[in-house]
This record gives sequence, structure tokens and C-alpha cells, in this order.
Amino acid sequence: MNKKQRVEAAISGQLVDRVPFGVWLHNFCEEHTDEVLAKETVRLYQRFDFDFIKPQTRAHCFGEMWGQDMMPHKGRDDRPVVAKFAINNDADLGNVDMVTADQGSLQEQVRAYRCIRESVGDDVHIIATIFAPMMNLALMNPEGKSGVLRMQSTAPEALERAIANMTSTLSEYMQRCIDVGVDGIYYATTTGNAGDVSDAEFERFQKPFDDQILVAARHCPMKVLHMCGPAVHAPWFKDHEANVFSWATTPGNPTLTEMHKITGRTVMSGAPAKPVIATMQPFELAAHVQRALEEMDGRFHILGPDCSINSNTSPELMDVIADTVKRFQAVAA
Repeated sequence: MNKKQRVEAAISGQLVDRVPFGVWLHNFCEEHTDEVLAKETVRLYQRFDFDFIKPQTRAHCFGEMWGQDMMPHKGRDDRPVVAKFAINNDADLGNVDMVTADQGSLQEQVRAYRCIRESVGDDVHIIATIFAPMMNLALMNPEGKSGVLRMQSTAPEALERAIANMTSTLSEYMQRCIDVGVDGIYYATTTGNAGDVSDAEFERFQKPFDDQILVAARHCPMKVLHMCGPAVHAPWFKDHEANVFSWATTPGNPTLTEMHKITGRTVMSGAPAKPVIATMQPFELAAHVQRALEEMDGRFHILGPDCSINSNTSPELMDVIADTVKRFQAVAA
């Protein structure tokens, strides 16, 4: 199987020659321009032979379209520092207008995707990361998620308008990514966790906007929905238009088999993420990945990390993940 065939067979539950895998991490110095982001993405892909490519666009690139201002990173392991938050109060929601995606930081990401596709050819899926509107707004608020969730009651109409405007822009952005060769989406949310919102709040402020953005990628063969954080409430998402579900298989969250049972779709997890992976010895990491592979036994499984891994993760640890996956032989095969 080539890489695309392997991934698509895993998504449909067919037998695969081996479980496909991919890993992603930030190099905070290599995400400021399309040229350096593309170069670093291709380097990692070629070095570790991933079965799909998830470029690590900088987390605040979406918020930058609506006034988020970031300070330059000083080192590959230095997390970004906000120079100016775009959403400091309810009134600032009025500044979130619908903008076109052919400008600014989003145009920059599209150029990076085009360059990556030209560099790697057509035999591997590239998935574009898009953060849900509520996730972006949380990054744009000095109080983070709690500040934005509070706006569901203090400024519901203004919040809903801002989310709708952001959704229109992100849907257009997804189409522009497809136009330059992207053939998948990695749609991430941080505000769909049990205890964060009520059923009614999820139905009003999240689900219809998730659906609109995912529909923009409906013809893509790889549609990943990432539920970030603890206590993910998977039933809220089981009817979303995604064919791969990603989350952290940490205590309190569903296991791989539980998530597959809830959603009926392929699961993408099984390797630890930051900060845990940085504390592990190679034999511990190999055992962790091996257990995940055995749990799904080669069906409906793409091996990936719970979330992004530490930016300073050693190449040797990443090799452990790749080597363990490539050695695994499913009983079902």
C-alpha cells in the first residue's frame, strides 16, 4: 500500500499492511512564514516517514485575522507570547467581522500548504488544521476558555454573530486549502468537554458552526475531529461529519475501543502527548504504543499522539513510535 491507500483503508476498516501513523509538534521558530513552515514540515515528514502530514501552523494564526498580536518567538521551545489580546470584553466581539481568507495569516498558511504539496508529491494526505471558532476566541481572550464561555450568558447575541462571521471565514479558508492540494482537515475544539457547557449551549454556539466548517471539507478523504482536553463528551460529536476521531486516551477519557463504539468511526490516538512524552524512557514509550496497537488490532486505527508532542522531543523517541508501529503485526491480518 502507498500512504494514501493505507490511511483510507484504515478509515474504512479494511485490513492494512500496517497501521498508519503520524506525529506533530511545534518548532516555534519555524512557523512565522510560509517558507520556513513548509521547509520544517517537509523535513519532519521525510525524516520520520509519516503516513500523512499535519503541518503545525502557529496556534494564533486564526486570531491574527481579527487583531490578535503576537511577539516573535526566541527559540524553538519557547511558547508564543501574546502582545495584545483581541477579545478583552463583550464589546470586542463586535470587531469579529467576516473577512476574506485570501489575506494575512490565512493566506500565508495557504501558501505553505501549496509549497508542501509541491515538495512531497501526490501520494500522501495533507490535513489542514482549523481551530473551532470558540477555541480561537478562547485563545484571543486573556482569561482563556473561561472568559469566552462566560460570554454565552453575558453577550449571547454578540458571541453568536462573532462565531458566525469567523465560521464563514474559516469555511472559505478550508476551500482555499483544498484548491492548493490539501485533501484533509484536522478540526480541533477545546470547549466540548463535560462540565464546560450545557447541551443547549453546545447546540447553539458550537455544533452548527462545526458542521458548516466540516461541510466545507465534506469531499476530503481524511476528516479528523480532535476533541482536546480532559472529560471529552464524545456523544456531542458523534454525528459530526468526520470519519476520524482524535483525543487524549488519558484517565477520564474514553479508551480507543470505547470511542470507536461511541462514534462507529476510525480512532486516531495511542501515543502520549506533551508533557508526558518528554518524561518517558524509550522502552516505556514503546510499551505504551504497543498496547494501543494491540487494543485495536489493526482495524479502524490510525496511530497518532493524544495532542501535539513536546517541541523538544528527541528524534530517538519519535523513532521509537515509528519503529513500534512498523513492527506490529495485527492478529486479524
